[in-house]
Amino acid sequence: MQKGVLMLLLLFAPPQAKAQDTVSISYSEESDTLAKQRFLDRYENVFMTKVPTRHMFKVGLSQYYQAKLFALSDDRTVNSTSLHLGYEFKFLPAFSIALSGHIPYYDRQTPFRESFQNTVLDAQLRWFMNMGRRIRKGKSANNFSGNYLAIFYNMPSTTDDDPRIGLKLGFQRRFLNFGFMDFAIALQQGTPFFHYGIVDNWDLSTQASFGLAFGDWKKADIGPLCDVFLCDEHLSGQWKIRLPELTLGRYMVRIRTAFAYEKKIGTSPFSINFQVNADHSDGFNDIRSPEYIPGFRYMRSRSKEKSASFSIQPRYYFLSKIQKLRGKGGHGFSGPYTGVNTAFVYYKGAHHLYRYNSTYLNIRTNSIHAGPLLGYQLRVFRHGYVDCNTSYNFKDYLNRSKTDFGFTTNITVGLAF
Repeated sequence: MQKGVLMLLLLFAPPQAKAQDTVSISYSEESDTLAKQRFLDRYENVFMTKVPTRHMFKVGLSQYYQAKLFALSDDRTVNSTSLHLGYEFKFLPAFSIALSGHIPYYDRQTPFRESFQNTVLDAQLRWFMNMGRRIRKGKSANNFSGNYLAIFYNMPSTTDDDPRIGLKLGFQRRFLNFGFMDFAIALQQGTPFFHYGIVDNWDLSTQASFGLAFGDWKKADIGPLCDVFLCDEHLSGQWKIRLPELTLGRYMVRIRTAFAYEKKIGTSPFSINFQVNADHSDGFNDIRSPEYIPGFRYMRSRSKEKSASFSIQPRYYFLSKIQKLRGKGGHGFSGPYTGVNTAFVYYKGAHHLYRYNSTYLNIRTNSIHAGPLLGYQLRVFRHGYVDCNTSYNFKDYLNRSKTDFGFTTNITVGLAF
């Protein structure tokens, strides 16, 4: 009986009597010690799509955009590359006027006046097709980064060449704070105002320009460049396809392209680049005169040509180790490099020279080139690349007792995978 009463008293006892728990719970708030994260819209920051711009001056190189076409046997990259000086003005959000001059370079022996006489003068009225809609949706500012359709009129030279008119479909991008790139496909008529008929004398060609840009924009914060150039990516190999040079017309058919594979040696700054170039030309061009005659350094020719080359280039990216130590990449294929150029070059051409009383000149050569190499390559985003290099080569012509020395320059823009 006593035990039962004691159990009832314990059950109904005050909570304070049941336990003497001294544990307490308190709440506090601490400030965040993590650094603020910057989320980078790489497209906007690299191509400056939200930076207003109405005036842009351009200084750079233009490829496949010259008055004269040269024989593949005599052609170097500089012969299809011109100095580009231009100005573009935006008079409406979706329309601009682009004026430019393209001054070709032939060789060190050619007087500058010949280059100046063959300067291509070009005027374009451009319509940036999606610019108005992008501005209304807040995806772009009024600037020059966009896809465009243009009407153009150009003078291939200041001598006796006919002016050209045509349509052009292209894309232009500002690149970082002081760069630009422009690639287009042009449909043009050799003689304006349908002199030979509305469907006669048209040709289709590719045209590319890139270089430095200056204008009325405010310098923008572009963020970490490794987000653009993939320098933090651990790449062991890459395939590269050059954007082709293409001319299709009644008086000239020319196709020039290249593809390459570059393989890194382990995790070292060394790589090996294997590249194949393939060129075909059928039409009128200028070929170096077989013998020097004052005033006739190059001669007009009706030519059929094929050219191919295979090169192997061991490369050393000499800033790779420094970039890794500084935490700025060095794991991929972006940066300056040096190395050795070795190449086998095949050429076959038949030329009808008009200044030699219909003389026919047939050339077929196989040659081996070897020499020191210096270059610079950039991977841009996931699938873009720019590769520029020059080498000074000893050239041995296998089917004749002839050797030579000379520079070989390559400027390629294309896709990488």
